[in-house]
Amino acid sequence: MRELMDSTHALGDREALTRIWEEHGYWFFRDVLDREATTALRDEYMRELKALELVDADSTDPFWNGRPIENFPATFRTLHQRKVWQKFVREPRINAFFEDVLDDAVYWIPMDYYRIVAPNRNATSDAYLGLHQDGMSNPGVEFVTCWMPLTDIDDKVGGLVIAAGQEKRGYMAFADGKAGFTDGPIPEDSWSTADYRLGDVVIFTRTMPHYGRSNTSDRFRLSLDIRAVRRSDRLPVVGTVKSISTDQIVIRSEEEIDVTLVLDDKTFLRGPAPNSPNPVPINRHDVTQALPAGTAVMATEENGVALVLRPQN
Repeated sequence: MRELMDSTHALGDREALTRIWEEHGYWFFRDVLDREATTALRDEYMRELKALELVDADSTDPFWNGRPIENFPATFRTLHQRKVWQKFVREPRINAFFEDVLDDAVYWIPMDYYRIVAPNRNATSDAYLGLHQDGMSNPGVEFVTCWMPLTDIDDKVGGLVIAAGQEKRGYMAFADGKAGFTDGPIPEDSWSTADYRLGDVVIFTRTMPHYGRSNTSDRFRLSLDIRAVRRSDRLPVVGTVKSISTDQIVIRSEEEIDVTLVLDDKTFLRGPAPNSPNPVPINRHDVTQALPAGTAVMATEENGVALVLRPQN
């Protein structure tokens, strides 16, 4: 597997950053995020593991203490409830870094994935989350994904793997439960990863194929991935459901404006899934039950028709 290309040298050079992005579809920056802010974020994850009694109370690293891991949660609701990532990106040095790299003020989409991956020494599959592209199920918004390791991640701990250069091929097709491109498979020599450390960040385009590797170590893998949009680009409609039917929704936006959108057979509808951070596809006749009034949602639209409607994470 190839080593990710380090883009840290290009920071402060807009021409170089643009050239790397257009050629490779990602940036990998080493040791660039404020250490105090990232350590505080890691400590929030450690609180979760200590509450589950899977990490010793005096531990500062996520070493598994050997207690049973059965029924390990797929999502961590208390991290969502405490708005951990929102506090993180409001830290002045964190905000300044992302605004500098993206060359714009940043809007953070309310989609977050607090990843705590348990050790599994018997794992046989290398693809923990499965091969996917983040933009495939979220049409209509020009976001980038920002993936941040919150502990040391080596080959055994596993981590993010991207198919560098394959983002130019558009979106994959799925056949027989497997993902690939209609014009041929993903070349083996495009798969790229790294040994990651606290303070690193990988930023990649929404068409980048990627997956998370299995964790066969003796420690938990901690990471955060969130999505950023440049404020000058088209933003999604974010707010709460005011009213909804099978063919229309009214969203009370963050700006306290009522936005009415048509729902039709082309709208990609997603609803909450029990015990999973990933919303699941739903039918129009289920939408009023899955996303009732008061639900926090996000939508994208074109000419007043919703392209996607989904719950916020």
